[in-house]
Amino acid sequence: MSYPLLRLCDDRAWVEIRKGRGAVTWNDMERVFEGAAKAGQEWRGDEGGKLSGRCCISSSHVDSTLSLPYAVHGQDGVNVGQAVELAFPDDMIWKASLHGQAFVLHEDPISANCYKIRLTAALLGLPLSRRAYDIRKGETRTPEFLARVNANGRIPVLEIAGASGIRFLPESNAACWYLASGSRLIPTDRFAQADMLRWMFFEQYNHEPNVATLRFWLAYIGEENLSEAQKGQLGAKRSAGEAALRLMDEHLAKHDWFVGHGITLADIVLFAYTHVAEEGRFVLDDFPAIKRWISRIEALPGFVALN
Repeated sequence: MSYPLLRLCDDRAWVEIRKGRGAVTWNDMERVFEGAAKAGQEWRGDEGGKLSGRCCISSSHVDSTLSLPYAVHGQDGVNVGQAVELAFPDDMIWKASLHGQAFVLHEDPISANCYKIRLTAALLGLPLSRRAYDIRKGETRTPEFLARVNANGRIPVLEIAGASGIRFLPESNAACWYLASGSRLIPTDRFAQADMLRWMFFEQYNHEPNVATLRFWLAYIGEENLSEAQKGQLGAKRSAGEAALRLMDEHLAKHDWFVGHGITLADIVLFAYTHVAEEGRFVLDDFPAIKRWISRIEALPGFVALN
């Protein structure tokens, strides 16, 4: 005799179990249980049949929009006493939290701040539509843009369409966090997560204002077109940018990644402008650990280039 058996791995505020025979979909299956359940609770299906279950993501909050139908299926022919565990791996929980949402990136394609969001989505396998603007033509300062997308007149902005309607999230690092929250790109350890944020703040305060600004001024505006005030800042920004890159290089000489043993948002946000720093006339050959780190990121599955 054989039958499918499911065992719950942890306490859940809401669980639904269904059973059926043959090639049936979730909606065609018979509900055998719905409600709160404790870790270790088991459900048995019919001999030769199928058993499927889903849970709410939070152990304390029931929200059917955060459930995963078809998440775990009992198997035909499971021997007596064997059970398939009803559990949710971290990546499954994270994907469920974004279920039913669609994303549009309002961007200028030359901007590495916008690219951070695109790279985050690509590494996580998230579909992302794109809406391009040219900031040099003032396209983010139009009355329509200011009224609908971002009153601050800046990009990137992540447009999020879901059960709560359409919402707009400005600021690149905030948008990256929204997409990656609960995924492998954000550490679960409290200190590691804070350390990741430390590097993200460093990127915004020490790195981006210097490395990114020189790239934009020199590669896209042209030194001859800069104002006298901008020309007067070139030396200070170069010194500050080189100091930021030197600090990164010293860290990466001892570690493959900025936090922990794998890529996190800290790497993504710092990679965006660092890998094109030579467009701002920084010399990356002076920072060999950074160059090795760039190669590691470019070799990741799902990687997409800026251009």
